[in-house]
Amino acid sequence: MNLGNWQLDSINGGTFSIDGGVAFGIVPRTLWGKIMPPDENNRVRLGANCVLARDGRHTLLIDAGYGSKYTALDRGFYELEKGNPVVDGLASLGVNPDDIDTVVLSHLHWDHAGGATQYNAQRTLVPTFPRARYVIGRIEWEDATSQVPELKTAYPMQNLTPLSDAGVVVLVEGNSEIVPGLRAMITGGHTRGHLALKFESGGQAALFIGDVCATSMHLHRMWNLSYDTYPLVTRRIKPRLLGEVADERAWVIWPHDVRTVAARLERHPQRGFEVVDRQSWL
Repeated sequence: MNLGNWQLDSINGGTFSIDGGVAFGIVPRTLWGKIMPPDENNRVRLGANCVLARDGRHTLLIDAGYGSKYTALDRGFYELEKGNPVVDGLASLGVNPDDIDTVVLSHLHWDHAGGATQYNAQRTLVPTFPRARYVIGRIEWEDATSQVPELKTAYPMQNLTPLSDAGVVVLVEGNSEIVPGLRAMITGGHTRGHLALKFESGGQAALFIGDVCATSMHLHRMWNLSYDTYPLVTRRIKPRLLGEVADERAWVIWPHDVRTVAARLERHPQRGFEVVDRQSWL
């Protein structure tokens, strides 16, 4: 996708299977099952969609997928892809890990930040993108590294400690310009420090909305992930963001949709919003 000065490409950070109740929260299976039929174990297939953004000055990656640091048990449970999918996805476009100068993480859950670190030949954990700065919201980093019991399992430190040890973490406040034409907006909801990322250039815009609206099937205000730490905030912020996208005729990019990576939206009198101009890949 060409967006003004930006060339945006979707990168597969890995697909995985989770229980449909986790994917749709309080929504009954009789409703969500009609649009995303589960398998025999009540699981649905999601993607860990990342975005490669290039403007001639920066080679930037939004989110890093789940990475490669998993046991056979974990791989089997989630039906994870082999290797480090985000690295393989970049390679398919001729981009090496060394080419990435900035990694922006919408939040620090395993399926978004796991690919940020990997084991080297000496089995030491190191940043996957050795020349990049890792841009993370300050609130998200503080919560992730607090190790309070309620949050500890949500933030594996093997994804984070190698970054701080390498001195590559750049903490930003909730609403900040990352580089010209890309700004972060704090949404909260999914996590207290969750960020959405908005590209703007040449009178065009695209919003990586993050997990406050995980897929194009989560447009309804009440349809949100069970992983949301603050679901009431998600239900307030999501329609506002979707309304802005629809009114601007901007693109919205979903982090977990395996069928529609990006689309434009229109307001709908009954359903709130409907998808138009679907893109399976950017």
